Amino acid sequence: MVTKPTADLLVLAGAVHTMEAASAPVTALAVRDGMIAAVAGPDGVSDLLATWRGPKTVIFDEPGLVVLPAFVDTHNHLMLTACDVLGVPVSEARDISQLVGLVRERAERTPPGQWVVSGAAWHELQLAERRLPTATELDGATTDHPVLVLRGGHNGVLNTAGLRAAGIDRNTPDMPGGFIARDPAGHPTGWVQGGGLVLARSVLPPLPEEGLAAGLAQTAARYAAHGLGTVRDPAVTPQEWRTYVKAQAAGQLSVRSHAMIFSPREAIEAAGSIDAYLDSLEEEGIKPGIGDGLLRLWGLKFVLDGGVEAAALEQPYAGRPDYHGELKWSRDDLAHALATCVRRGWPVGTHVMGDRGIALLLDAIRDASEQVGPIPAGRLVIEHGGLIGDRIADAVAMGVHVTAQQALLDGLGQALIGAWGRERTAALFPWRKLVDSGAWVSAGTDHPIGPLNPMRAIHGMTTRETPAGVLGPEQAISRAEALRLYTVTGARLLGAPATGTLVPGAPADLAIYSTDPLTCPDAELFGLTPAATVVAGRLAYRSS
Repeated sequence: MVTKPTADLLVLAGAVHTMEAASAPVTALAVRDGMIAAVAGPDGVSDLLATWRGPKTVIFDEPGLVVLPAFVDTHNHLMLTACDVLGVPVSEARDISQLVGLVRERAERTPPGQWVVSGAAWHELQLAERRLPTATELDGATTDHPVLVLRGGHNGVLNTAGLRAAGIDRNTPDMPGGFIARDPAGHPTGWVQGGGLVLARSVLPPLPEEGLAAGLAQTAARYAAHGLGTVRDPAVTPQEWRTYVKAQAAGQLSVRSHAMIFSPREAIEAAGSIDAYLDSLEEEGIKPGIGDGLLRLWGLKFVLDGGVEAAALEQPYAGRPDYHGELKWSRDDLAHALATCVRRGWPVGTHVMGDRGIALLLDAIRDASEQVGPIPAGRLVIEHGGLIGDRIADAVAMGVHVTAQQALLDGLGQALIGAWGRERTAALFPWRKLVDSGAWVSAGTDHPIGPLNPMRAIHGMTTRETPAGVLGPEQAISRAEALRLYTVTGARLLGAPATGTLVPGAPADLAIYSTDPLTCPDAELFGLTPAATVVAGRLAYRSS
C-alpha cells in the first residue's frame, strides 16, 4: 500500500500574495519538505485539505490572515549585528559621559590588556554633545585596555592604548580613502575613518567563536520576527564565515544568509595582487556558491567611497568648499580587480554612495567588460548607489544590479542633511526613477545602520517620510512595487534557493500577517510585524 504524501504545514488565509503576476487568487497553500507543494483559491480549499492534511500537519487557519513571501533584504549586516550583541551597548548612551561609563563597566570585567570593543549601531547625533568621543575621554574609562568604539561600518574611535596597539601615532600617514583625525600638533585624537579604521581593526583578536555563534542565533531569530527570510550579508571575514558554517551545521540559523567576504583594498594589497588574494581564499575552501541549508557564499565586498562623512561627491560637502569625499580605488586599479574577479567567477558588490564614486565605478565596470568581454548580469553590483540618478541608464545598459536602502534615510537622514545639504539628501535612492527606467534594483535596510523592519522601509519607499521630514516625494513608489523589490528582484540576484514567490515548487519562505500590508493605513504599516514567519518550511517565528 502506497502512503499518500501529506503536508508539514497548511496555511488557510484571507489572501496569499504569491508575487506571481499571472496567479489566480490564492487563499491556501500546502508546504512539504521545505517547499510549496500546492496552492488553492477559495473554491479549492476543501480539495487542498482533503489531499494534503495528515495527522502531523500543522495548520494555520484564520480568515483574516494575509501571507506574503518572506522578505529578501539584499544588504543587511547579520554578522555585524551578531557582533554587536557581544559589544559594549553604547547605543544606550545619551551623552559622552554615559558612553564612557558603559565602556568603563565592560573594562572592569575584562582582563587588563584585552580589547574592549563597542557595538556599531549608533550615531553621535544621539549624544547631547552631537560628536564622537576623543581618545582622552575614552581614557577616562580605562587606560589598562585598548578600546575601539565603532560607529557604523566606516568610523571608530580608539583610546590611547588602542592607538598604541594599532601602531597609530603622529608619524602614521593617512591611508588612501581614509584618515586619522589629529590635533594641531599632529597627534591622533582617536577618530579613525575608512583606511584608518581598517588598520585599527586589523589588530583586533577574533571574537570567541562560541559566543559569536550564539549572537548569530539570537540575531537571526530577531530577523525572523520581522518577516525576513533571506539576507545578503555584505561584510563577513573569513573567520566569521567559518563561524557561519558551524552555526548552520548546528541549526542556529533561522533565516537564509548569502554572505560576502569583506575585501578592503588594504587586504588585497597585503596579499600582493587580486589573483593572490583570491588564491588565498580558495585555498581555504572559500569559493562562490559554497554552503548548504540556509547558508551560501555569494562573493566579495569592495569599498570605493565612504558614508555620510566621506562619500565621493561631485560638488563639495556642505560648509566644506574644498572637500569632496574619499575614493579608495583609482579607475584603472578597480577595473583590473573587477575584471580578474569576473574572469575567475567571483561576484563583487562595491559599496559606493556618492555621485562621483558611482560614475567612477560604472566607468570601471565598462573598462572591465572591455578586458574580459560581456559580464553576466548581476555579477557586479552597486551597493547603495545613493546618488545614482544621473547614471541609471548606464547601470541598466550594463546589467548592473543596484541594492538600495531607504532605511538609511531613517537612520542617517539628519546626519546626511548636515553633511550634504537637504537637496542632495532628498535625491538619495530615487525609487520612482529607478523603477520607471527598468533598472534591476532590490531593497534592503543596511541594518544595523538602518532600522530592521522591512515594513518600516516600505513605508519610507512609498511615502518618502523620514525623521528629517519628507525627502524627495516625487521618488515614491507604490506598495506593490516596493514589495516586489523586497522579494522577487532580490531573490533573482541571489538565485536558488530563493525565488521571492509563493507558487508550487518555490521554497516555503512565508511572512504571515494579521492585516494586509498592501491596503492598511500608512501609519499602521510603519510598525507592522508578522504573526508568524516560516523559512524553508520551518516555523522560524510565531507571536505570542
